[in-house]
Amino acid sequence: MTSDFAISKRAAAIKPSATLAVSAKAAELRAAGKEVLSFAAGEPDFKPPKAVREAVSQASLSEPIRYAPVPGTPALRDAVAAELGAFHGRTFARNQILVSCGAKHSLANLFLASLDPGDAVVVGAPYWVSYPDMVGLAGGVPITVSTTRAAGWKLTPDALEPVLGPKTRFVILNSPSNPTGAGYTRDELRALGEVIASKAPSAWIVTDDIYRNLVYDGFEATSAFVAMAGITERIVAIDGVSKTYAMTGHRVGYMAGPVELISAASRIQSQTTSGAATLSQRAALTALTDPSVPAEVEAMRTAFARRRSLILEGLAQASGVEVQRPDGAFYVFADVSRHVGAGAKHATDVELATWLLQESLVATVPGTPFGAPGHLRMSYATDDASIEEGCRRIAKALATLPTA
Repeated sequence: MTSDFAISKRAAAIKPSATLAVSAKAAELRAAGKEVLSFAAGEPDFKPPKAVREAVSQASLSEPIRYAPVPGTPALRDAVAAELGAFHGRTFARNQILVSCGAKHSLANLFLASLDPGDAVVVGAPYWVSYPDMVGLAGGVPITVSTTRAAGWKLTPDALEPVLGPKTRFVILNSPSNPTGAGYTRDELRALGEVIASKAPSAWIVTDDIYRNLVYDGFEATSAFVAMAGITERIVAIDGVSKTYAMTGHRVGYMAGPVELISAASRIQSQTTSGAATLSQRAALTALTDPSVPAEVEAMRTAFARRRSLILEGLAQASGVEVQRPDGAFYVFADVSRHVGAGAKHATDVELATWLLQESLVATVPGTPFGAPGHLRMSYATDDASIEEGCRRIAKALATLPTA
């Protein structure tokens, strides 16, 4: 059957998620009986905290599950305001908080509510794969600034300054970062704030803090509000419960910003998804307020720290692989450029990742969709045995390849 249905230019320009594509291929191989080890998915393998699971179960049995208010339930917005206020060292009112269907939805609402055609949004590469497409979908122009492993995969004032100007609407800072796990120190954030305030004084900063509670080796996530105090108040904070509380499937994220922005983003949300799922908001409220939850979060963080050591040790045995030690999140971003390109068996990191999945049954995500060809992102949000065996398989496979 043929169809002449026309797809919009907007939809045609959007690239499918590389991480979801790899996960789907891995699931297909598993369904065929293959023992696939996956380092692809960006979600914790833990259950949500016990109190969260109990709260959802109790609410589903005892309360009517009706539509939630578009911007979020009052109780959850107040809890978010309190938790974000503690981290950012400031007071947020309820009407400065918008609860959405995940932090990705919060970002989409932000860009749709604030970008006009031609507005520039600056992001450092490697970047989370969705940033450029979300900006483009809202009519903005994504401006990428390459970072290096030598600089810790972080933007520097010297690299940022040339791209700033009157059309700069936002600069996105993701700390710790997906895909590299790199985190900005207070001094680094302040230096970036100074150059933004100097060269693009009308620009705003988007601080994506979704991984801020998953940090290691004494690294402390720093609020941009705190680091840039006295330089700029032009900051929008994006956060959520997915990573810290192992609640990816609940789809609850939130944004804190000026009342005018929150009101505009809420109007957009009212005509798209409406409010986030009522049960999910009940779960998020428990995650943010129940006194038993922090201990479970710390146990999860400790497990991730151990797994980070395991994957770094395992990849150290792989020929032609270089890795920057991540400050946080649950990813390593492995430089495999010696195994791709001219003279190599595989022309690109996409080909290499496909080969590793087919030949070694190990799922990784190529770096190209993150704006950094020649790399593989590997999530260590999986069990210890899988990390050890997966690294062994990768090392064995790469040993058969020539290196540049």
